[in-house]
Amino acid sequence: MDKQITEIIEKSIREEQNIGSSCMILKDGKELYFKVFGYADKEAGKILKRDSIFRLFSLTKPVTSAAVMLLIDRKILSPESRLSDFFPEFSEMQCIDDKGNVVQCKTDITISHLLTMTSGLPYANWGNPSYNAAAKLFDEITERQNAHNDITTEEFCRKAAEIPLLFEPSARWEYGISADILGGVIEKASGMKLSNFFEKNFFEPLKMTDTGFYVPQEKLDRFTALYSWENDKLVRNYDNHLGLTDYTAPPAFESGGAGLVSTIVDYSKFASMLAGGGVYEGKRYISEDSFRYMTAPKLNSEQHSYFWDKLSGYSYGALMRIMVNKEASSVKTCNGEFGWDGWTGTYFCADAENKIAVLYFTQICGAGTTYQAAEISRIAYENFAEKN
Repeated sequence: MDKQITEIIEKSIREEQNIGSSCMILKDGKELYFKVFGYADKEAGKILKRDSIFRLFSLTKPVTSAAVMLLIDRKILSPESRLSDFFPEFSEMQCIDDKGNVVQCKTDITISHLLTMTSGLPYANWGNPSYNAAAKLFDEITERQNAHNDITTEEFCRKAAEIPLLFEPSARWEYGISADILGGVIEKASGMKLSNFFEKNFFEPLKMTDTGFYVPQEKLDRFTALYSWENDKLVRNYDNHLGLTDYTAPPAFESGGAGLVSTIVDYSKFASMLAGGGVYEGKRYISEDSFRYMTAPKLNSEQHSYFWDKLSGYSYGALMRIMVNKEASSVKTCNGEFGWDGWTGTYFCADAENKIAVLYFTQICGAGTTYQAAEISRIAYENFAEKN
């Protein structure tokens, strides 16, 4: 197994499909494979290390989901809780109907809609009033950052209520800013900043000492560079994305959808907790009921018809993909496997039956689930899965 995985990643480096990446496989919380490859910053000649810090992007979402599960366990939230109970601005939303008209919504957005990306709140794009309004919001975030008058997490949520929904809540699935809105709900429900809630309930007890919404000055030398494809070559990318900053100081907008940074070692503890059914090193972080809710497929046939083709074989749970038909999937793991990936190529999958966790981190814009991540997951499950 070690030789197979190592060759897959080394080949990607040799063929200049990769600058640097880190891979870890665990079972029952024990590390079975770990290796780093290539550069953390090629231009500066910095080699990738075990403690290199990565932009997680959408691997932030499972952490946000776990935080919501914890608040459900504490009876502060429920899946049926209305978003307008926390942000009244969402009490009378508009949406786009089948004819393209903006009309009054008949359905309130709930926590369940946000967890399953069926809220109708999109990411920035262009083409209709909903996408356009989301793009305008992210443009405003950048303008406010440049003017040193940054939008906060809760202000982001209030302004997002001005976006006409892509559809009536629950009508279909559409990837968007739902996890960012949940970040604001967590703040309202807990009375704590999102970063403080994450730190107190997950990062500190799990000893995730290098995880947060920014990189402290003394750790910046461990922060990986970001790359993107340009003219078939990987080049350094210095841009900020999705309303995020350069990570050198605590942001006002703590994005529950994309804002965290972490090391692969830190995130492996969170992934192992999920692979343990909500338990890590003997401590339960999420109740059995909430863990089952978090990792159960939730899309009906109509919603699933809008799910991404690249995720064939999967359904969607609470801000994570859930394997329901491994024969139909290009990622060969097992039914019940769950996880997600980040836009920059950070990836994890796990399941509580086999107690396996697979992590593969790189830093390439638009990478998502890479070929390497899919192959590594297949190899891990072929070697260590007892239940399929």
